[in-house]
Amino acid sequence: MTSQQLPNDVRRAKPPRNGSAVTSFALGLVAIVTGVWTPMPVLGVFAAIMAFVPAVFAVVFGYLGLTRSREIGGVGRGRALAGLWTGYITLAIIAVTTVGWIAIAVAGAG
Repeated sequence: MTSQQLPNDVRRAKPPRNGSAVTSFALGLVAIVTGVWTPMPVLGVFAAIMAFVPAVFAVVFGYLGLTRSREIGGVGRGRALAGLWTGYITLAIIAVTTVGWIAIAVAGAG
């Protein structure tokens, strides 16, 4: 059977994809957009809780995406890194804000 006789889907190979990198990027965007509201009074508690889970998953999927990227020749590396960075930045915002709110509460109680 020559290549002319093969069905179209067999002749055309699909390019490699990196779903973990795309997932990391999307979760990182959700986390950072929600996480920037963390320093706000009252709303910040809700924002911190809602941003924490996507930020953690953005980091996890970012590492998975980087590993997959190495296996398939660099496909999705930028998106995986963007997901990692946005996840880490969001976690840092949440941590710094939480420490700040605790410090304010302790200073006010004393």
